Amino acid sequence: MESFLAGRVAILGIGREGQVVWRYLRERYPGIHLFLLAESQPDQHLTGQLTENDSLLIGPLSEAGLDSFDLLVRSPGISPYRNSIQQALGSGTKMVAPSTLWFAEHQDENTICVTGTKGKSTTSALLAHMLRACGYRVCLAGNIGLPLLACQDLDVDWWVIELSSYQLADLQATPDISVLLNLSSEHLDWHGSEERYRADKLRLVKLAAGGPVVANAADPALNAALAGRDNTAWFNSESGIKATAQGLTDGESTMQVRLPEGLPGTHNLSNVAAALTVLRVAGADLLAGLDSLPSFSSLPHRLQSIGERDGVLFVNDSISSTPLATVAALEAFSGRDITLIIGGLDRGLDWTPYMETVRNRLPAAIIGIPDNGPHIVGMMEELDIFPRNGLHMCQKLSEAVDQAKKLTPAGGVVLLSPGAPSFPQFSDYRDRGQQFAKFCGFSFSEQDMFSGEISKAAGQG
Repeated sequence: MESFLAGRVAILGIGREGQVVWRYLRERYPGIHLFLLAESQPDQHLTGQLTENDSLLIGPLSEAGLDSFDLLVRSPGISPYRNSIQQALGSGTKMVAPSTLWFAEHQDENTICVTGTKGKSTTSALLAHMLRACGYRVCLAGNIGLPLLACQDLDVDWWVIELSSYQLADLQATPDISVLLNLSSEHLDWHGSEERYRADKLRLVKLAAGGPVVANAADPALNAALAGRDNTAWFNSESGIKATAQGLTDGESTMQVRLPEGLPGTHNLSNVAAALTVLRVAGADLLAGLDSLPSFSSLPHRLQSIGERDGVLFVNDSISSTPLATVAALEAFSGRDITLIIGGLDRGLDWTPYMETVRNRLPAAIIGIPDNGPHIVGMMEELDIFPRNGLHMCQKLSEAVDQAKKLTPAGGVVLLSPGAPSFPQFSDYRDRGQQFAKFCGFSFSEQDMFSGEISKAAGQG
């Protein structure tokens, strides 16, 4: 590793993951000089900890002279496809992802890597919960909560690792089990094209080499990409564990399943089917996994019921950043009067393929908010998609919540499922979800479900 870090080393991005990388390298190699490249002022807690062997450079990466470094350690939020990074790589600079550093030190560990456009966090959390119920020591990490480099020296049986397309783009690893849930358009601004996004997601299959892959038979893109591949366990296939409107089946047998209230909708049944299929591949006890479902705590900001007032249920699905996620949210509460709040950062995703599904699962009312809310609402008007309680526009989330309260009858649902990222109105999806809860009139103390992950993995909780 020390030879790998020879020369000038720079950490690109010093948000949460970048800071973990800095601590990891500083603890193990206190003598090496590290350059920390940030595009905005970092928090004072970090700057107060920097040593004489650390140089902090603030400004655009395009002006940082990246080609003068021998090694770049890329935080996941920094796209490797930026021109300045590609030019540096072309000049001989090497680049590594933080997760690659972790995998290099944990080659003998049992790892399950999970990705997908939608559902990867819930499925990863479900899988960790079920494996624990089967008696295994488990650490849940990666994109979902704890960065991998924050998880060291743990004696566990299985690592459940959620991987985003940002992390997969240049990851070097060999997972023991690879899981692909679905594949649709997302993060096109970061990847540069839909083709590159799909290729980065499917890179997990290449990393799996000949190892087992668990994949969704109901996803046409995955069917095409994995056609003819050996050692693939399909869920949602006729012969495998399959989610239906009535529940779960395993081939021709019906599975007895009790979902917690926080996992509504067929798409969450599909997540359960995926997790159970992984248990089967891992040789774990399916019955123990099924029996553990009622005790599973759903993740915040993912179809999260935050309270009910005057007979109206308020649901926080702030994590929703794609049309696919919004459609799934509408399906989860079908049969109820839904007032949908939609809109956020416009990344150029095409809503056209989803409009007929919206028509078929039409909410009682739709409220658009900036930035792309007006565009989505305008498309609906052009296609004659008119909820009975109308299409509306508001400039702020607080105004949208006030409007939704007036529009939604008792027994109905006020659903925040934006189908777009939170920027620039909010710092992230958590902030958006917390603000939504406040505007709805509910206190929202978000528990960090990952804060106890280390103690759980160590067998202390």
